[in-house]
Amino acid sequence: MEPFVRFSPLVRQGLKFRKRFEAAKQVIASPSYSWYPYDSFANLFYLQILMKRSGIPLDRLAGNHSLLDIGVADGALSFFFESLGFDVECWDHPATNINGMAALQDLRRTLSSGVSIQNIDLDAAFDLTRPFDLCLFLGTLYHLKNPFYALEKLASNVKFCFVSTRIARQTPDGSLNFENLPMAYLVDADQCNHDATNYWIFSPAGLNRLTHRAGWDICATATAGPAASRPDSPDADERMFLLLRSRHA
Repeated sequence: MEPFVRFSPLVRQGLKFRKRFEAAKQVIASPSYSWYPYDSFANLFYLQILMKRSGIPLDRLAGNHSLLDIGVADGALSFFFESLGFDVECWDHPATNINGMAALQDLRRTLSSGVSIQNIDLDAAFDLTRPFDLCLFLGTLYHLKNPFYALEKLASNVKFCFVSTRIARQTPDGSLNFENLPMAYLVDADQCNHDATNYWIFSPAGLNRLTHRAGWDICATATAGPAASRPDSPDADERMFLLLRSRHA
């Protein structure tokens, strides 16, 4: 990782807050649920890369510091951005959240947080309650049946958006490379991590076209993971990160 990323204020503040976040989890004695098993703070490295590549710093993205966090797991980044002074609203859905949003609620109380928690099903009709300067839409898009609808709806009331999702460049058997075609692969219910909430795995070109047609301009992109990515293998899992600017908000 490049030094400007590892030692950037955003990353350093995030890693410092992670200690507070983990300490809060220890305070919640013997929870009846499982914690989200992945490190949400690792996303900060890629957010910093996108800001560097786009030339748009966080203070410009922040606007009036209203932030919408979607698909928040246990709320790590929601609580972190609140600590930076953002007015944060977070969305998740108990039916698809790893612990039914119980950890999110417990951590909100433990951290004495004012983050607004909303139960929103992105695969149903939804409305934004107010405009937002910035949205975090990380690791959620490929869990949606209708990603076009969600992105288009967000573009009407969000100025900037960080998006990340799983992508693929090859078919499962490796016989076809489709990275430059605006396509998506629809995985079967148990084909990708045995998770029936996985649906559309876009090619890089497909994700670019999707965001553009949904009302966004791409400010910067980054990828992480193997370049010979496929939609069904945990060993060929590649992610694409985008910083988007709405053409409508």
